[in-house]
Amino acid sequence: MEKINQIGEKLSKYSASHVFVFLAIVGIIILFLTLTFAYGLSKPQWTWSKFRFPKLFLVSTVVLGLSSFTINKVIFFFKQDDLNKFKNFTAYTLALGLLFLILQVAAWFQLNKSGIYLAGKPDGSYLYLISALHALHLIVGIFLLIYIWFISKYKLIDPIKKLIYFSNKTNLKRLSLISIYWHFVDVLWIYLLLFFLFNHL
Repeated sequence: MEKINQIGEKLSKYSASHVFVFLAIVGIIILFLTLTFAYGLSKPQWTWSKFRFPKLFLVSTVVLGLSSFTINKVIFFFKQDDLNKFKNFTAYTLALGLLFLILQVAAWFQLNKSGIYLAGKPDGSYLYLISALHALHLIVGIFLLIYIWFISKYKLIDPIKKLIYFSNKTNLKRLSLISIYWHFVDVLWIYLLLFFLFNHL
Protein backbone atom coordinates (compact mmCIF):
# COMPACT_ATOMS: atom_id res chain seq x y z
CA MET A 1 0.00 0.00 0.00
CA GLU A 2 2.82 2.36 0.86
CA LYS A 3 4.42 1.90 -2.58
CA ILE A 4 1.08 2.46 -4.27
CA ASN A 5 0.64 5.69 -2.32
CA GLN A 6 4.12 6.82 -3.34
CA ILE A 7 3.34 6.13 -6.99
CA GLY A 8 0.06 8.01 -6.61
CA GLU A 9 1.86 11.02 -5.12
CA LYS A 10 4.33 11.07 -7.99
CA LEU A 11 1.57 10.86 -10.60
CA SER A 12 -0.40 13.61 -8.89
CA LYS A 13 2.46 16.02 -9.63
CA TYR A 14 1.70 15.67 -13.33
CA SER A 15 -1.28 17.62 -14.61
CA ALA A 16 -3.58 16.71 -17.48
CA SER A 17 -1.47 19.05 -19.63
CA HIS A 18 1.65 16.96 -18.93
CA VAL A 19 -0.20 13.80 -19.91
CA PHE A 20 -1.57 15.42 -23.06
CA VAL A 21 1.90 16.63 -24.16
CA PHE A 22 3.41 13.23 -23.40
CA LEU A 23 0.74 11.43 -25.43
CA ALA A 24 1.13 13.94 -28.27
CA ILE A 25 4.89 13.35 -28.37
CA VAL A 26 4.40 9.56 -28.38
CA GLY A 27 1.90 9.90 -31.23
CA ILE A 28 4.30 12.10 -33.23
CA ILE A 29 7.16 9.65 -32.69
CA ILE A 30 5.00 6.78 -33.98
CA LEU A 31 3.95 8.86 -36.99
CA PHE A 32 7.49 9.73 -38.04
CA LEU A 33 8.90 6.27 -37.35
CA THR A 34 6.17 4.87 -39.60
CA LEU A 35 6.93 7.38 -42.35
CA THR A 36 10.69 6.83 -42.25
CA PHE A 37 10.15 3.07 -42.22
CA ALA A 38 7.92 3.36 -45.29
CA TYR A 39 10.56 5.57 -46.86
CA GLY A 40 13.12 2.87 -46.21
CA LEU A 41 10.95 0.26 -47.89
CA SER A 42 10.94 2.34 -51.07
CA LYS A 43 14.76 2.30 -51.22
CA PRO A 44 15.00 0.24 -54.45
CA GLN A 45 13.10 3.04 -56.19
CA TRP A 46 15.27 5.88 -54.89
CA THR A 47 16.76 8.16 -57.49
CA TRP A 48 17.47 11.29 -55.46
CA SER A 49 20.76 9.97 -54.08
CA LYS A 50 22.50 11.11 -57.25
CA PHE A 51 21.57 14.73 -56.51
CA ARG A 52 23.34 17.03 -54.08
CA PHE A 53 21.77 17.15 -50.66
CA PRO A 54 20.41 20.67 -49.97
CA LYS A 55 22.84 22.49 -47.68
CA LEU A 56 19.97 24.64 -46.46
CA PHE A 57 18.70 21.61 -44.51
CA LEU A 58 21.99 21.70 -42.59
CA VAL A 59 21.79 25.47 -42.05
CA SER A 60 18.21 25.17 -40.80
CA THR A 61 19.36 22.56 -38.27
CA VAL A 62 21.81 25.04 -36.76
CA VAL A 63 19.04 27.66 -36.63
CA LEU A 64 16.68 25.28 -34.83
CA GLY A 65 19.45 24.33 -32.43
CA LEU A 66 19.94 28.00 -31.54
CA SER A 67 16.21 28.29 -30.88
CA SER A 68 16.50 25.53 -28.27
CA PHE A 69 19.09 27.69 -26.50
CA THR A 70 16.90 30.80 -26.61
CA ILE A 71 13.80 29.00 -25.35
CA ASN A 72 15.82 27.84 -22.34
CA LYS A 73 16.57 31.50 -21.71
CA VAL A 74 12.84 32.24 -21.82
CA ILE A 75 12.33 29.88 -18.87
CA PHE A 76 15.39 31.29 -17.09
CA PHE A 77 14.26 34.91 -17.31
CA PHE A 78 10.72 33.99 -16.31
CA LYS A 79 12.16 32.60 -13.07
CA GLN A 80 14.18 35.83 -12.70
CA ASP A 81 11.04 37.96 -13.16
CA ASP A 82 12.88 39.84 -15.90
CA LEU A 83 10.11 40.93 -18.24
CA ASN A 84 12.28 42.62 -20.88
CA LYS A 85 14.65 39.69 -21.37
CA PHE A 86 11.75 37.23 -21.12
CA LYS A 87 9.96 39.10 -23.90
CA ASN A 88 13.13 39.50 -26.01
CA PHE A 89 14.15 35.85 -25.85
CA THR A 90 10.61 34.78 -26.68
CA ALA A 91 10.89 37.01 -29.76
CA TYR A 92 14.33 35.55 -30.60
CA THR A 93 12.93 32.01 -30.40
CA LEU A 94 10.03 32.99 -32.62
CA ALA A 95 12.35 34.62 -35.16
CA LEU A 96 14.59 31.53 -35.29
CA GLY A 97 11.56 29.26 -35.68
CA LEU A 98 10.26 31.36 -38.58
CA LEU A 99 13.74 31.46 -40.14
CA PHE A 100 13.85 27.66 -39.95
CA LEU A 101 10.56 27.47 -41.87
CA ILE A 102 11.85 29.90 -44.52
CA LEU A 103 15.01 27.83 -44.94
CA GLN A 104 12.92 24.66 -45.29
CA VAL A 105 10.88 26.22 -48.09
CA ALA A 106 14.06 27.41 -49.79
CA ALA A 107 15.48 23.86 -49.51
CA TRP A 108 12.33 22.50 -51.18
CA PHE A 109 12.93 24.89 -54.08
CA GLN A 110 16.49 23.55 -54.32
CA LEU A 111 15.16 20.01 -54.44
CA ASN A 112 12.70 20.98 -57.15
CA LYS A 113 15.47 22.54 -59.25
CA SER A 114 17.49 19.35 -58.82
CA GLY A 115 14.69 17.32 -60.37
CA ILE A 116 13.23 15.95 -57.13
CA TYR A 117 9.50 16.59 -57.25
CA LEU A 118 6.63 16.28 -54.82
CA ALA A 119 4.47 14.29 -57.21
CA GLY A 120 5.56 11.10 -58.86
CA LYS A 121 8.26 8.85 -57.45
CA PRO A 122 8.25 7.89 -53.75
CA ASP A 123 11.68 9.39 -53.13
CA GLY A 124 10.49 12.95 -53.75
CA SER A 125 7.05 12.50 -52.20
CA TYR A 126 8.38 11.10 -48.92
CA LEU A 127 11.12 13.71 -48.64
CA TYR A 128 8.70 16.61 -49.04
CA LEU A 129 6.00 14.96 -46.92
CA ILE A 130 8.25 14.15 -43.95
CA SER A 131 9.96 17.55 -43.84
CA ALA A 132 6.63 19.38 -44.34
CA LEU A 133 4.94 17.42 -41.53
CA HIS A 134 7.83 18.31 -39.24
CA ALA A 135 7.43 21.97 -40.21
CA LEU A 136 3.72 21.78 -39.34
CA HIS A 137 4.55 20.48 -35.87
CA LEU A 138 6.98 23.35 -35.41
CA ILE A 139 4.25 25.80 -36.44
CA VAL A 140 2.18 24.55 -33.48
CA GLY A 141 5.03 25.60 -31.18
CA ILE A 142 5.33 28.94 -32.98
CA PHE A 143 1.66 29.75 -32.37
CA LEU A 144 2.09 28.94 -28.68
CA LEU A 145 5.10 31.25 -28.49
CA ILE A 146 3.23 34.02 -30.31
CA TYR A 147 0.61 33.82 -27.57
CA ILE A 148 3.31 34.06 -24.87
CA TRP A 149 4.98 36.98 -26.64
CA PHE A 150 1.65 38.78 -27.04
CA ILE A 151 1.06 38.51 -23.28
CA SER A 152 4.56 39.76 -22.45
CA LYS A 153 4.26 42.64 -24.91
CA TYR A 154 0.75 43.93 -24.20
CA LYS A 155 -0.65 42.35 -21.04
CA LEU A 156 2.22 42.73 -18.58
CA ILE A 157 2.75 46.46 -18.87
CA ASP A 158 0.85 46.87 -15.63
CA PRO A 159 3.26 46.11 -12.71
CA ILE A 160 0.53 44.28 -10.78
CA LYS A 161 -0.33 42.01 -13.72
CA LYS A 162 3.38 41.40 -14.21
CA LEU A 163 3.80 40.39 -10.56
CA ILE A 164 0.81 38.05 -10.69
CA TYR A 165 1.96 36.48 -13.97
CA PHE A 166 5.53 35.75 -12.84
CA SER A 167 4.48 34.48 -9.43
CA ASN A 168 1.95 32.03 -10.91
CA LYS A 169 3.44 28.53 -10.96
CA THR A 170 0.88 27.42 -13.53
CA ASN A 171 2.41 29.83 -16.04
CA LEU A 172 5.84 28.35 -15.41
CA LYS A 173 4.46 24.84 -15.98
CA ARG A 174 2.92 25.94 -19.27
CA LEU A 175 6.20 27.47 -20.40
CA SER A 176 8.05 24.31 -19.38
CA LEU A 177 5.65 22.17 -21.45
CA ILE A 178 6.10 24.46 -24.47
CA SER A 179 9.87 24.19 -23.98
CA ILE A 180 9.71 20.39 -23.79
CA TYR A 181 7.66 20.28 -26.99
CA TRP A 182 10.04 22.68 -28.73
CA HIS A 183 13.11 20.64 -27.75
CA PHE A 184 11.35 17.49 -28.91
CA VAL A 185 10.65 19.00 -32.34
CA ASP A 186 14.31 20.05 -32.50
CA VAL A 187 15.56 16.52 -31.70
CA LEU A 188 13.03 15.08 -34.13
CA TRP A 189 14.46 17.18 -36.96
CA ILE A 190 18.00 16.06 -36.12
CA TYR A 191 16.81 12.44 -36.36
CA LEU A 192 15.16 13.14 -39.73
CA LEU A 193 18.21 14.96 -41.03
CA LEU A 194 20.53 12.09 -40.05
CA PHE A 195 18.08 9.66 -41.64
CA PHE A 196 18.08 11.64 -44.90
CA LEU A 197 21.87 12.01 -44.88
CA PHE A 198 22.44 8.31 -44.17
CA ASN A 199 20.17 7.26 -47.03
CA HIS A 200 21.53 9.92 -49.35
CA LEU A 201 25.13 8.73 -49.11
